[in-house]
Amino acid sequence: MGALLLVGAYAGATAVFSARAQTLTADLTATLRARAAASGAQVEPVSYTRGFTHSIQVLRLTFSEGGTSQGLIVTNDIQHGPLPAFRGVGQATVTTTFRPEDPQAQAAYARAFPNRQPQIVTAIGLAGDTHSRVDVPGGTVTEQGTTVNWQPLGGTMDVQGNDTRLNLSWPGLTVSDPGDGQPTSGSIGRVTLTGENRRNGPEDPIGLGRATLTLDRASLDADADSMNLTGLNISADTTAQGGYLNSTVKYDVGTLTLPGPDGPQSLRDLQLHLSLGHLAREPLARLATLLNEAPALKETPTAPDPADPFATLDPARQAQARADLLTLLKDTPVLRLERLNVTQPGGNVTLTGQFSLPGAASLSDPELQGLADQPAAALSLADVQLKLSGTQAALNTLLGSAGPFAQMVDTETLIGAGYLTRSGDQLSLDLRFEQGRATLNGQPLD
Repeated sequence: MGALLLVGAYAGATAVFSARAQTLTADLTATLRARAAASGAQVEPVSYTRGFTHSIQVLRLTFSEGGTSQGLIVTNDIQHGPLPAFRGVGQATVTTTFRPEDPQAQAAYARAFPNRQPQIVTAIGLAGDTHSRVDVPGGTVTEQGTTVNWQPLGGTMDVQGNDTRLNLSWPGLTVSDPGDGQPTSGSIGRVTLTGENRRNGPEDPIGLGRATLTLDRASLDADADSMNLTGLNISADTTAQGGYLNSTVKYDVGTLTLPGPDGPQSLRDLQLHLSLGHLAREPLARLATLLNEAPALKETPTAPDPADPFATLDPARQAQARADLLTLLKDTPVLRLERLNVTQPGGNVTLTGQFSLPGAASLSDPELQGLADQPAAALSLADVQLKLSGTQAALNTLLGSAGPFAQMVDTETLIGAGYLTRSGDQLSLDLRFEQGRATLNGQPLD
């Protein structure tokens, strides 16, 4: 009797989870469709076959660019709970695989992965939390004389409530082409991608968190020319302060070697750090939601203006989007160039700066809207600051690589004209533009 009750309870729970799995996949498809539309892609369902313990969903993902489109078939193989595939307790286990729709691309894909296809296995817990494992097998393929060998890619993504964590790692690949007596080879070293994001709720399109992409090394050797890069690190960080968001993006390169007319040129400590601060969180979240929901613009003569991101919204949503954009401007966000640095054998050159529109806070809504038609009028409202510093040897080297411009000007000429000031072996420039008044190194610019 106990066994019969247990089987009956399992069968009833499986039926419930079978229906729940169909609802979950419909919700996930709607989310995927909205996110794909924001990037110009389209998602459409092909089929859904529902079984008692096992269902299959097929989607078509279409990418369009330059008048051509490419299709990708996505298959979700769903094992229903409460004991999906008898691997644990949960609502479902979903195995996602991909294949190109084009027959030729599909044949090349099959040659690249003859034994096992790339897949994502997602376990959906009873509370809706998910744990996904990414698995891309390694392999080797040769096409038209070029051989590509890549290592397996793996990683995980966890979604628990409003928190998301991502961790991917890839050892890299090598490429070789014998050419016609002029061989070319290249390689990419270990790549990692990690990230954390916490949203206020399921409707929050932005969230707070950090993401980091690292690349140990990359190289390209072609005949006498070669390029080498080491220590690439790209990070993005979004934080909150009161009702405002601050976002920072950093690009850092340890070393970069490029071919030059006089031989290889080596650069060190390349840095580009940008930040955008004091962004009102609520109007920014509404704008992001509206843009994600807007359908992609099609390249047809009757399509709305592609330069207008709100062109496909209905009048009410257009009005809301423009009002939120004006609110953002009135709160005076600040775009900062935290650091742009290049280090050479003769020293380093560093550029910093910032841009804001403090004058926009005093304008009426019609006046702010008029700035879109007359962007030059925004200069009278702007606050711009740029500071350049570096050794004379480093600046001379940098100017020497500026092509025809290098023959027209050098650091001594710039010092004599007052564009640069000298302090020991350091040269600097300080340019400011504050609401219509410009100064260079503290002196008014006419």
